[in-house]
Amino acid sequence: MKGVVLPGDKEAYVQNWDRASLGTNEVRVEIGAAALCRSDMSLYNGNPLVGSKPAGEVVPGHEPAGTISEVGDNVDHLSVGDRVAINCFAGCGHCEYCQQGEPNLCPDVEILGFDRHGGDAEELVTPASTCHLMPDEMSMGVGAVATDALGNLYSTLNECNVSGTDTVGIIGLGPMGLAGVLNADAMGADVVAFELVDHRREKGLELGAKYAVDPSEENPEARVDEITNGRGLDVVVDCSGAQPGIEMGFNLVKKHGTFAQIGETDEVTLNPSEDLIHKKVNYMGSWYFRTHEWPEIAEFIVEKIGNEQAEKIISHEYPLEEESVQEAFKKFDNRETQKVIFTP
Repeated sequence: MKGVVLPGDKEAYVQNWDRASLGTNEVRVEIGAAALCRSDMSLYNGNPLVGSKPAGEVVPGHEPAGTISEVGDNVDHLSVGDRVAINCFAGCGHCEYCQQGEPNLCPDVEILGFDRHGGDAEELVTPASTCHLMPDEMSMGVGAVATDALGNLYSTLNECNVSGTDTVGIIGLGPMGLAGVLNADAMGADVVAFELVDHRREKGLELGAKYAVDPSEENPEARVDEITNGRGLDVVVDCSGAQPGIEMGFNLVKKHGTFAQIGETDEVTLNPSEDLIHKKVNYMGSWYFRTHEWPEIAEFIVEKIGNEQAEKIISHEYPLEEESVQEAFKKFDNRETQKVIFTP
């Protein structure tokens, strides 16, 4: 089986891996598309963000979609030929978190691309529980970005109770931030996008942001005061994971507003009294969607965002060939792309 290997030295190769055997409760999926994620750069750099294995031991890729080619024992809800988007978290299935649809919180979770083979390959063997049926109208490319990016942001904004009366700030317009723009706009909110890079602000406007602000060129607080008549943003979603972006978000969110943290960071400095207590701000962490949300996520992508609009989050598509894979990782690492997908 041909698949990517990341040895951890900022290099990417394609090699032949042993074809995995199919176990009970598992399916074999022929990959149609697999997307790159910023957390993949931790493998690329040799310091895995999550998981238990060092870089290079498993095929990376935790955002795949494809077609089921083989079904293992005890799998009766999926069939050969089913098109599926794949959840990267393979939980035990029995703990309280798995039972409530959050295998990402399972104490025994295995993560595709970090603990077990991921989707940057020709095929993938994965637990049937990770597979979500895709609507016919959803392309493989959108299926690949429908879980970690679009689904994650849908769940986050839904938990923030975003509606058409809200003004929502999205900080950082990488792929996750753009997924936030697509979802918030489709929910009817006015979206204010904050980003330092010109082409990313332009993409944010193309995908539905009403306003795009460069914090290095204009005063974000003055701009938000102008947009909201001094009230502040109803909801802020930080996708930057950067201290300046997080600080800015707390300055911009309104009293009784909601601040959702998606951008990951090892350390950030807050002023609890000023940032949280005195404004009564709800500060929440967000990490993936609940599995039972998938049907509404898929319907929302197809019916509200639109498959064609959702595909615009993808800027580059590469075959599973070594020279192309190397270029893909380098460009993504240098932030020269939006979402990148491999199509074996």
